[in-house]
This record gives sequence, structure tokens and C-alpha cells, in this order.
Amino acid sequence: MSKVNENQKKYKKYFVEGMSCAACVAHVEKCVRKIPGIKDVTVNLMTTEMYVYSDNINNSLENKIEKAVNDGGYKLVFERTQDLKKDNLKIKLIISCVLSVILFYLCMGHMLSLPLPGFLKTPYISATIQFVLALVVIILNFHYYKNGFKRLIKLSPNMDSLIAMGSFSSMVYGIYSIIMIYISTSNNDLVILEKYAHSLYFDSAATILTLVSLGKYLEAKSKVKTLNAISELMKLSPKEAFIIVDGETKKVHTNEVQIDDVVLCKQGMKVPVDGIILSGNVLIDESNITGESMPVYKQTGDEIISSSVVLSGFTTYKATKVGDDTTINTIIRLVNEASNSKAKVSRIVDNVAGIFTFFVMGVSILCFAIHMLLNNGFEFSLNIAISILVVSCPCSLGLATPLAIMVGTGISAKAKILIKNAEVLENARMIDTVVFDKTGTLTKGKPVVFEYDLDCIEVAYNLERLSSHPIAYAINQKGLELELDKKEITEYQDIEGIGLSGIIDGKRYFVGNIRLLEKGFIEDIKEELVKSLEEEVNEKSKEGISTVLVFTENKYIGSIKLKDEIKDSSIGAVNALKNLNIKLVMLTGDKKGTSLKLNDQLNIDKVYSEVLPQDKQNIIKELKKEIKNKNGLIAMVGDGVNDAIALTQADVGISIGNATDIAIESSDIVLLNNDLMGIVNVINLSKKVMNTIKANLFWAFFYNCIGILLSSGVLYESLGILLNPMICALAMSFSSLFVVGNSLLINRFKINNKKIDKGEKKMKVFVPTMACMHCVARIEEALKKVKKLEFNVCLEDKSVTFNTDDEKLIEKGIKAIEKGGYKVEK
Repeated sequence: MSKVNENQKKYKKYFVEGMSCAACVAHVEKCVRKIPGIKDVTVNLMTTEMYVYSDNINNSLENKIEKAVNDGGYKLVFERTQDLKKDNLKIKLIISCVLSVILFYLCMGHMLSLPLPGFLKTPYISATIQFVLALVVIILNFHYYKNGFKRLIKLSPNMDSLIAMGSFSSMVYGIYSIIMIYISTSNNDLVILEKYAHSLYFDSAATILTLVSLGKYLEAKSKVKTLNAISELMKLSPKEAFIIVDGETKKVHTNEVQIDDVVLCKQGMKVPVDGIILSGNVLIDESNITGESMPVYKQTGDEIISSSVVLSGFTTYKATKVGDDTTINTIIRLVNEASNSKAKVSRIVDNVAGIFTFFVMGVSILCFAIHMLLNNGFEFSLNIAISILVVSCPCSLGLATPLAIMVGTGISAKAKILIKNAEVLENARMIDTVVFDKTGTLTKGKPVVFEYDLDCIEVAYNLERLSSHPIAYAINQKGLELELDKKEITEYQDIEGIGLSGIIDGKRYFVGNIRLLEKGFIEDIKEELVKSLEEEVNEKSKEGISTVLVFTENKYIGSIKLKDEIKDSSIGAVNALKNLNIKLVMLTGDKKGTSLKLNDQLNIDKVYSEVLPQDKQNIIKELKKEIKNKNGLIAMVGDGVNDAIALTQADVGISIGNATDIAIESSDIVLLNNDLMGIVNVINLSKKVMNTIKANLFWAFFYNCIGILLSSGVLYESLGILLNPMICALAMSFSSLFVVGNSLLINRFKINNKKIDKGEKKMKVFVPTMACMHCVARIEEALKKVKKLEFNVCLEDKSVTFNTDDEKLIEKGIKAIEKGGYKVEK
């Protein structure tokens, strides 16, 4: 499987007018690919977009590209212009339908015993009117003739060529018939007159064009739904920004914002570009990007993402990513590229469609010749040839794969999953083994305070808020949640590798690790306490728990426990992947004891501990060898710089949304919402898309085979079955609509967002009198006294969730809350 490479960045998008089927796509790609300097080219029949990949796309190369496309019989344009013609096409279609109905009435009225005005019963008058009506329909739909015969002359026939040949043949025979009607009328030859009066074929010439146009119109209306994902994404990108220049606020277009510009954003505004906050505090809704419904509080130094919405507050920030590099524009680009890229099966179909038209023309000529030799008559033989041409148009083949790919990538984009190319979507269903990095992937990647005393956290918060250490960040976050007071600190000291010290309210405090005791910072501490603390710290360390100790100069106050928690989605994703019979592997630099303790909750099949970054690549290689005979693929999931090599080495690289830029660039799939259930969704979506493509291709080929059989006259003698050209045109349009409809059924795919928190049953109660973070702290303190009870207190909805279904334990928890002075409602 090909990996993401630099060619994906060095591309330019054009639009190609005049394409109508997969044969057109194959021909355009073939013409452009011949140009020296072109590395690759992909053309999308649905969107008419052409992506050209080259190391150096300059004016000279663009001229060559334009010449190659134009010489091939198509038109290269630099901006989409098709939408401007929409209304004219609709008017032409309505007129064509009306005229075709009148034609059908004139031609078939006598067979259906329909009343006709007297003058229309005169053969040459009726024939002349039919000719005029058919000619008007042909003029309105002349693009089929123009494009079709142009393609035929250049020996690259397409769907339009088959339509044009079928309609033109009917028209020519109709003109011949009308001439014979005039001659027989003047000669008073009633036998000849009767023969040609009822075999004009003008109705076929016009109706073929009308039905094909109607089918393509309905098809286009349906296809619009597949483009909704990209359209919705583009709406998210703000058009205007406010920047501060020389102390004044200036309104500019978002594309004009430069790196390091100071951007202003206030309540109700969308963030125009990515950046880092310089001043102000804001509450941000990032659901556009991450899918996370809860707003995020941002302050000085925090990153801010383009297209997120400021719910409250006011901020100025420095632009770090602008133009096409902003998060939202990158997402739009990746979704667009994926939608327009080709899966392997799509390339095969394009190649088949390229020669299929020649095959159909050959069959048509052969059947015409055979029926002429069998003395079935010119009219019957011509009817057979036209029917085969019309019924076998490869339009449905051209739509079979790109439609399904576009719907699939659109669904994944809505689910905040970026799939970088169609080949990844095609191959994800074959994933046999998923390899997880631990820190930041299976776990949150940041230590979180989960056990503390209020006195300890108050001291630690005031000292640690002056530090940038990850543990300090966790303690600071807890202090902010509890709304602790900030106190004045004097004689602040950062003791490298050990901890912090400072005087608060006239008393010196120390916050740090066990080495505070080993280095003699704390006086008059009993040996029994020292030994006890060392044992506790070492024991907790084996479980992956960090312990922060808090002392005065001669007294132990207490400890704060921190750990890197497993993500809410990790256990659910692991269980779901196991249900798909996928082997799971975890790579971690942690010691064996710590990783095994973590795996007690996850139950991953194989764990590699104490792994260095360079070792990850070798492990991936070994795993590839193990499954070589299974025809399966290895997927690697990671988030850091040290995962980049492994992500590239794996068959499918998957990075999470908060990953480093290099990890995202090295991956094939990006989980924007950091939800590992996205892996399960990608695999299931891949299966759904590929099953749809297979069904589309089966019915497209099956339909063409049956259509040719029924139109060839093989079953006419024995069963009396024969399709006339008008029925063939209707059937051809129906086949395309079937493929479109079947592809749109992918929209029914259900994204699995189910999160399993530690696999345990839960009980939720509400505490309506819980009003602030002090209340949260008091309730937590009360619940900690209930042994073996795990819980979560949420101020937002004033709830307490017990992670158990043990009724006695829950009852004890409720009583503990009520004893603390709060009312509980179930």
C-alpha cells in the first residue's frame, strides 16, 4: 500500500468540461500522464476536478496540460463554470420532454387508437412535423453529437459517442424514410408509402437524447448529496478577520492575515486562523473540529484553532498558521483530496471502461451484419444496432466507485475522521493487527490529580503555579477547578529534580518527590515515617502513579497522587476491535510492571515494555512478517514525534487530533476528536464502502451483459423478446440512477460513538444544592471516606456518578453526601 508522500502536497486542481463517463476519465488521465514532468493525475467524473501532481507546475507545464486536454477533445478550465449553466439545462430538458411526448403521440397514436387531427393523418405532413420536432430536440441536445463524434474521430469513443451514433442513425434512417414517403406519394405507390410511414424513427432519435438527459439531470441532483460534507466544511471557514496594526483594529479578509499578525477575537466570533493567545481569557466551542460538545476554557499561552467559536470573553492572539495551513483549511484540503483520489479498484474500472466502448461498437456492428445476412431486413438490423449502442453506455461503470468513495469520505469527515486518500479507505477493511502507542494514545498523556487532601492541594497549587512542569500543570488545573485562593509567595526556590520551596503566610513549605527526605531538606522526620513513605512511593510507582509529597521544614503534611488515566474511549475501542477479531499490541517506554498494571484494565493481546523510539519500527517490521501469509495489514496508532517512523513503517498510520505535526504528516488517517472508536468506525466504513462498490460494479456489468443480450435479438425468435432504442435509453438512465441510489445508502452507516468507562456499570444521582467548586471538593472529601467506592462529581449538571452497581456501596455514598449537608435526588 502506498504511503502519504510529498507528491500529495505538490498538486494543482483544474476542471475538465465535456466528460460523460468512465471512458472519458481514462482518456483524460492517459493524455495528461504522457506529459514529461507529470508524476500522477487523477480525474473525478462527479466533480469534473482534475488533480495534477508534479514537482514543478509552472506556466509552461500548464500550457502543455491544457493542450493535452483540449487535443483530447475536452476543455480545461481553471475555475468551476458548470453551475452557471444549470438553469439553461433545466429549460432545455423541459422543452425536450414536451416535444418528445408530442413525437411519441404522433408516432404511436395510431397503434394506441388515440384521436389524431385529420391533417396529421396525411403521411408526408405527419412525417415533416415529426422531423421538425426531432430536429429541435437534437439542436437542444447537440452537445451529445458534438462531444460524441469528436471523441469518435479521435479514436477515444465514450458514452456520448454511443448516444450520438444511436440517435444519428435513427435520424438518418428517418430522413431516408421521409424522402421515400415523398417519392411514393408522388408516384401513388401505397405499398411503399405504408411501409415507410410507420418506420420513421424520429421518435427514437429524439427520445434517446431526452431520456439520457433526464437521467443525467436526476443523477446530478442525487450526486449533490455526496458533496454536502465538503460544502458544510467550507461554510465553517470564516471569511473575515480583525487584526491590530499600530494599535488600531483593521478588518481584513481571512486570506490576508499573515503569520505573527495580532488577531482580535471576541464573543460570538469565529476564530479566523490558528494562533497562540497573547491576552484575555475565552470560553471556546471547538466542536467544529474535535466533535467535543463541551466548551474549552483558554487563557494566555494556550493554542486557539481556526473555525472554533468564542462563546464568551475577549482575546488577542498571535497568528501561527494562516491561509491553506490553518486547521480548517487543512481538513478541507484532505477531505477534498481523499474524495478525488482513486482506489485500486477504481483504476481497474477506468481501464476497463476505456476499452468497453470499442467492444460495444464492435458488438453493435457485428449484430447488424449478422441480422442482415439472415435476411431480417435493414430496418430490423438497424434497430438492433442502435439498441445495443444505447443500452451499453458505460455511465454506470464510471459512477460505481467514485460515488461510493465520496460518500464514505464525507461520512468520515462528519465523524471527525480524516482519511487522506481513497486507497486507505479501500484497504482499512484488511487491518489484521492494530499497534498502539501508550502515552497520549491509549492514555490521556497528561498526569491527572486523582487523590489529594485539601490542605496539601492548597499548598501545592500556590507553589506549582509558578512552574511549567507537567505535574505542576495537573496540580494547577485541579487548583483552578477548586477555585483556590492565590497567596503571596516569598523566597521561592526551584530545587532541580527534587521539587519546590517557598514561604506562604510566614511558613516555609516544600513540595516534591521522595528525594526531599534523602537530601535532608526536611528536619526531625522519624525514620519509620521515611521508610513508610519510601515504600508507598515505590509501590505506587509500579502502578504508574506519581506521588507528590508536601512538608513544612519539620513536618509531613500529606501527599497528592497523580496518574496518566486511560481515555474514556480506549476500553470501548479495544473491546470493539477484539469483536472484529483484530489482534492488539501496545508499545510503551514504561517499565514492565507499570505497563502490565495498565493492561489489567485494557486486556490487550501483547505488550512490549521499555521500548525505545527506534525500536518501534523494528517491532512493526516483525509483526508484518508474522501476518505476511494472512494478506492482512498492520495499523499503527500514535501521537508523538517518536511515533513518526513507526507510523510510516505501518501499512496504515493513524494519528490522533492532538498529535504533533510530524505524526499527522506521517499518518494516513487522523482522528480529530482523539476518540479511538474512530479506528473501529474506519474499518467498518471501509467494509461498507467496498461492499457497495462491489455491488455497484456487479450490477453495472450484469446490467450491460443482460442489456446487450436482450437488445441483440438472440431471444427474439424463440421468446419474442427485443428491446427497442427508447426502452434501452430509459434502461441505461435507470442503471446510473441505481448506482447513485445504492451509493447514497452508505449515508445510513452509523458512527459508533459509544464510550465504555472502565467497563463498569454506573449509577448517577443529582445534588441540586451543589453550587461551586468548593461544594465539589467537600462532596469528594466525603465520598473518599467510603472504601472501594469510585465516583465522579460534575458541577455542570450537578451530578455524582458512582462507577458501580453495588447498591449497598451506592447507598453509603448517598449517605456520605447527605451527611456533608447536601440533598441527593435519584
